Amino acid sequence: MIFINNKYTNWYNSLINKAQNRIVLGYAEKHHIIPSALGGTNEKDNIVKLTPREHFICHLLLTKMT
Repeated sequence: MIFINNKYTNWYNSLINKAQNRIVLGYAEKHHIIPSALGGTNEKDNIVKLTPREHFICHLLLTKMT
């Protein structure tokens, strides 16, 4: 497993799951669910659109998950 199983991973997965099931109105940023540096690809199923705030939070959580 790439990520540590902790509360931050659970929060990250929850945020990603919610983002995959909605459409962002207005400005959105693309985010690699599994980062490229950790072997993630540019395939469509590894990309999700997030608000800028969500994107910042995801990267903050990623530092606590690895």
